[in-house]
Amino acid sequence: MKKFFVFALALTAAATAGAQTKAKKKNIVIKGQVQFLNPEKYAANNKVWIGYRDGRDYKAIDSVVVKEDGKWQFTVDASRPRFYDLEILRWDRITVWGDEDATINSRGYDTAKMKIKNNPYIFIEGSADNQFLNLVNHMVYRDYQNMIAVSKEMYIAGKSADTSWSAYLKGLDPYKTLADDYRDRLKVLIRAYKDRPVVLAGIKMLNWEKNQEIILPILTDLKKKYPCFTEIAEYKKKVEDNIAQAKLLKPGMPVPVVSYPDADGKNISTADYKGKYLLIDFWASWCGPCRAAIPKVKALYDAYKAQGFDVLSISIDTDRKAWVKAMEDEKMPWGQTLSPEKNKTMDTFLFSGIPTLYLIDRDGKIVKSYTGYSTDLEVKLKEVFGK
Repeated sequence: MKKFFVFALALTAAATAGAQTKAKKKNIVIKGQVQFLNPEKYAANNKVWIGYRDGRDYKAIDSVVVKEDGKWQFTVDASRPRFYDLEILRWDRITVWGDEDATINSRGYDTAKMKIKNNPYIFIEGSADNQFLNLVNHMVYRDYQNMIAVSKEMYIAGKSADTSWSAYLKGLDPYKTLADDYRDRLKVLIRAYKDRPVVLAGIKMLNWEKNQEIILPILTDLKKKYPCFTEIAEYKKKVEDNIAQAKLLKPGMPVPVVSYPDADGKNISTADYKGKYLLIDFWASWCGPCRAAIPKVKALYDAYKAQGFDVLSISIDTDRKAWVKAMEDEKMPWGQTLSPEKNKTMDTFLFSGIPTLYLIDRDGKIVKSYTGYSTDLEVKLKEVFGK
């Protein structure tokens, strides 16, 4: 009897696995209506693109022209549900879980005289799993609105003759309060939907380095439960790879040896700077904070170059012409290279935002990394070289 029971369980498991791998053909409709079409000048963008995120890049798989009444529609294969990312008129962006029919109505063209990057909230009319995305999106939207309100109050308080108001706000540290609130709400939503594959959208919003104890157990369980949803296994491997790479980027570890071409095609390697203190500056021509930091880096370069300090800029631009023009405009007197594979570079040095800076000692070992230009870098260099 025991043998028969075990055999029966094995048959059941095999049948379940077969059902998961042999999904029945199923099409769904993802449709919507845009309130405001682009004016004639931008009529070429009166389209909706549907695709998906492949790492950091967006890949469109189809597009439709929006009708004069603002309506649009896609029919997609939902035999195995997945995330679809929509770009609407180049104004609105939304991610939808493609398991059932969904309707997405949006604003479209920003008719305000002063156009700012403050997109309206978009609600997905669809399946129960899409409610997770609605909740997460609304949390993100409200966080951004609160951030704008706080910034305005901080600005007005700073202009006030009564400094007590500004001092009070700074003491509260409202930005940290908002960040803590955002993170805690996100964790609760993830916990509530932890057994659904759609939760992957929320997990990707968590800092993988600081939240491994939450992320990895959920991904492990989901991978077993939904083997057909390969994005789970892919992201789990990505997190595990990041964790392993982070150990190689700790202070005291040798800097990764990479070699990229300069504007003349000559390769410059991080290994070329042994014997010097090196600041590696990851940047791009389109990055405002990167460009704003360049004068500060120039000041450091001028102050310490005679004492063995050097800088290497590594651009992650995908537009070579824009990179060359930015170099001409900024006139940076140190090594300039262009990464041929920005995603690989970002994975090697584990950064998602720029500027990111790495300080390397004379032995080629990492001293510290900085996300954004930091005055801590100035303090560190004063320690190394003296005032």
